[in-house]
Amino acid sequence: MATPNQRSVALIKPLALVIALLLSNLVFALSISQTDKLVKVSDEVTLRVIEAGLVDAQTIVLIPGWPLTADIWNKQIAALQNQYHVVAIDPRSQGSSTILNHSNSPDDRATDIANLISKLKLQKPVIVGWSQGVQDVAAFVLANGTEQISGIVFVDALVSGGAAKLDCKETAMTFGRMPVYVKYQREYLEGMMPYIFNKPLSPDELNTIVTSAMHTPTSIGVANLMLDFYGNDYRPSFKRINVPTLLIVAGTAPDKNEQLQQQIPNVTTEVIEGAGHAVFYDEPEKFNAALVKFLKERVATKK
Repeated sequence: MATPNQRSVALIKPLALVIALLLSNLVFALSISQTDKLVKVSDEVTLRVIEAGLVDAQTIVLIPGWPLTADIWNKQIAALQNQYHVVAIDPRSQGSSTILNHSNSPDDRATDIANLISKLKLQKPVIVGWSQGVQDVAAFVLANGTEQISGIVFVDALVSGGAAKLDCKETAMTFGRMPVYVKYQREYLEGMMPYIFNKPLSPDELNTIVTSAMHTPTSIGVANLMLDFYGNDYRPSFKRINVPTLLIVAGTAPDKNEQLQQQIPNVTTEVIEGAGHAVFYDEPEKFNAALVKFLKERVATKK
């Protein structure tokens, strides 16, 4: 027959195990956080930043396209924050970041990214640029090299060759649409969405995305597009890329991978079927799986 002390020990051991499990779960929960804040990255510019996840894990910096905000990445933030440290931004003159009537080129946004990495003390992040964000990432590499980062993800856009690589038909279409955008901003943005998203947006989603895009004044929006398409040639950045690089493209436009495959030696490609230009929004599970695979198989940890 067990003594009272033996019975007490028998009861205490499972109780201690339960307490230990509860405490470990509490510590894990406390290590995950999400904040929506403003970060001053220069005398002129304050960026709105969503920061989420495990502060000691690999950092992923998410850069949206024209003229959208960090919120477009919400499906990635929600899915990745349990494994990674995720930082998404409103670029300058977009969303709730500083609106400037000057200095809105990819080079300027690249400076903001470099300053943000320094300001938040991000250790070797992987930077992910979509659409306009691809130009920002290329400009960042052209100016800074890759010493600050451990990987690059280009999402469904080619790196601009600048005015020297003008396509007359495409250029005429772009310029022809601008008067409509300037005069009828909301209507233009609403009409643009089916060309970005392959899957229909709910009325609430459409309103939220369009309303956030309208934070960019049309004069700045036009200037941004012109500088993205017809500004500097950012292809020389390819020669400075010496970190693992991933290109994720929509199945509707797989030809977008040719430029990078030919000129970046360490690039791999993932084609997401069933998605439009916003591949990460249309097919978040497929996109997230491709990104996680890249991080686990090809990107060295920050440590």
